[in-house]
Amino acid sequence: MISFGAIYHMLPILWKREKMYSVELVNVHFWLATVGIVLYITSMWTAGITQGLMWRSYDNMGFLKYSFLQSVIALHPYYVIRAIGGIFFLSGALVLVYNALCTIERIQKQVYNQPVSLAS
Repeated sequence: MISFGAIYHMLPILWKREKMYSVELVNVHFWLATVGIVLYITSMWTAGITQGLMWRSYDNMGFLKYSFLQSVIALHPYYVIRAIGGIFFLSGALVLVYNALCTIERIQKQVYNQPVSLAS
């Protein structure tokens, strides 16, 4: 998130612009990335605890109670949630790219569409 903030700060400076093309898109990117990170982190944290508890379970004979395949099957919903979080985060990054390209394109149009005076 700090890197994204640095990009949003530096891009207008590098292209001699007062601000980004759309501040609303910056907010959309922030919330998409935040929700994506929260989904990603919480699902992986919960999956890690679940997997650890499954691997610590022993039956009466001292063997593992759950096989590796059973633990993978139990973690499937958490991986789906992680994928959804990744999609949120990626869509936020795409919003950043769109906003950056619109900011740069607007600058290019302003610079190259100015009339050229031959009187000087």
